[in-house]
Amino acid sequence: MPQTHTDDLCPIRRRGKRTLTPAMLKARDELLGLPPDYPDKYAVLNTIRALPRSFPLTRSARGLLERMIEKTRPESWEMLSTPFIYAHNATLMSWTGLSLTALRRAVRELAEAGMIVPCDGRNGQRGRRWQGQEGMSQVGFSLASLRYRWPDLQAQLEIGRRQRAEVAFLREAIADLNEQVRVAAELRGDGATALEAARIMRLRRGTDLIDTLVSYHDTMKALWARVKPVEKPAENRVDRSPDSVWCTPEMAPMDAQSGTHYTERNNKKPKEVVVVAPERRNRIETTRRAGQVSQREPSEGLEASILRGFPGTSTFFLTVCPALRDLCGSASPDRAQLTDAAELLSGQIGIGYQSWKTGCIALGRFEAAVAVIVMATRKDQGEQIRHPDAYFRALVERGVRGTLHLDRSLYALKDILAQDVSQIPERATGRVKTASQPVRIQ
Repeated sequence: MPQTHTDDLCPIRRRGKRTLTPAMLKARDELLGLPPDYPDKYAVLNTIRALPRSFPLTRSARGLLERMIEKTRPESWEMLSTPFIYAHNATLMSWTGLSLTALRRAVRELAEAGMIVPCDGRNGQRGRRWQGQEGMSQVGFSLASLRYRWPDLQAQLEIGRRQRAEVAFLREAIADLNEQVRVAAELRGDGATALEAARIMRLRRGTDLIDTLVSYHDTMKALWARVKPVEKPAENRVDRSPDSVWCTPEMAPMDAQSGTHYTERNNKKPKEVVVVAPERRNRIETTRRAGQVSQREPSEGLEASILRGFPGTSTFFLTVCPALRDLCGSASPDRAQLTDAAELLSGQIGIGYQSWKTGCIALGRFEAAVAVIVMATRKDQGEQIRHPDAYFRALVERGVRGTLHLDRSLYALKDILAQDVSQIPERATGRVKTASQPVRIQ
């Protein structure tokens, strides 16, 4: 009679023995190497607490890890020490408020993630000994694996900070558009549009998903386009171009009898009248015209001082800053679409909405967008900008003073791009090992 049972297919293990997965074995073997850093106790604790929600740890596992770190001694996180904790299941349950099943699930999740390394006794259980003596092994949980996870934790912390900054940026942008939509809807008597804008304002507080907030922002822009006041036709406007305001009419030179008179005052002598010759009148007029400077619009003058007429196309900006490709709706965006994409990009790199709005007012939307693109390119090249919002405000102040010249940075990016394109065949053969240098904003 053939055998129908499958007992021989399952490995026989002792009851209570912890099953070690490849991830647990890798974390255990990792302790034999040199860690990349030795952070102190409170730095690790604050980092764990500030991790974003997208970090792959459940709430119970994160709470258990925080309690374990809190119960360790600060001196155990030094270079020659090992952070280690021992506690019974009843003690861990009292610390976290978890049930026994939830506690075991959280411990296994932390061990699978490489956050802790369980050190069990000979019988697979944790004894009453929390610190081993000579010739005896410690039993409990080793937290030294967090030293090896420290670079990943710092990267996740930076991702969370960027997400929070982008969420705050989008919420402020929606609120700013809501104020404009509300005022325009009241003037037009459009109550439905005002109610829809109020609904979006309520919904924006209930989510922190970037895609959802972007859709709310697009809907609010559509509402603003619906109630936006219609501009007057061009023929009804008063022509205030620089040429019409500052143009000096040409006049025929005066003769000797009707020339310009200059009077020299003297208390002792009578007034003496000097007649200016007709040919000298032309010199005065020429000098006067040469001293006049035609008044230009603020954005035109700032663009001349910041960009200096740099011939940047949409393809160039998308090439030097690949992050714009995901934010642009088309492969060949125009200047307005490129500016809208740069507005969203400013929130991603940590620039506040009020700073962006100030930059648009002071420099112009396109000039502020170019400054954001240069900053994002610098961050992609490895440059560290600790406070992007303050950095952008400093750029705006330099632009207002006339000491910011982004054309130099753009030409440097253009040269690096041309150099990278020319080195593609050589890189394929493995002969070029040089890296592009970061670009400094001039």
